[in-house]
Amino acid sequence: MRRLMVLLLVMAVAGCGDGEATRTRASEQFTQGGVSMEPTVRAGQVITARTVTGTYEPRRGDVVLFRSPGGLWGDRETPLLKRVIAVSGEAIACCDTAGKVTVNGKPLNEPYVAEDASLDEPPDPHHCGPRRFAAVTVPADSVFVMGDSRARSNDSRCAGPLPASSVFAVMAE
Repeated sequence: MRRLMVLLLVMAVAGCGDGEATRTRASEQFTQGGVSMEPTVRAGQVITARTVTGTYEPRRGDVVLFRSPGGLWGDRETPLLKRVIAVSGEAIACCDTAGKVTVNGKPLNEPYVAEDASLDEPPDPHHCGPRRFAAVTVPADSVFVMGDSRARSNDSRCAGPLPASSVFAVMAE
């Protein structure tokens, strides 16, 4: 009985956490199915992600797992993996004179982008191709996500900002 009481006490204390409401210490493993996040995450690679509880509080640079909210994101049941490039209230566009994505008018340093999309590829309704897109102000409670392999990613350039409520996990660093 004494061991049971000690065990329950340890479990209760461990469950208290550090007060961070958006993430738990719980994690899950997922296998990346596509190539949109290469070279950061390769097709078939298993990643560990922290489960989000409550409201996701996005940070630029987070690599997130989310479920499609429908619309141009499609109706896929399979979780999608992308990087948060801009958050609520930020203005994002591509491109500056050097061909870089800008957030609030400042070019981003994106060393994780290995295969960028062409600047002026003609629009194709079946493929999210060109790198260039008009300025977008990310709505409240939303994120603008892009794959690290921009030439092979369907992302917010074409599907628009993603509701933050669609995010259910953040890749562990």
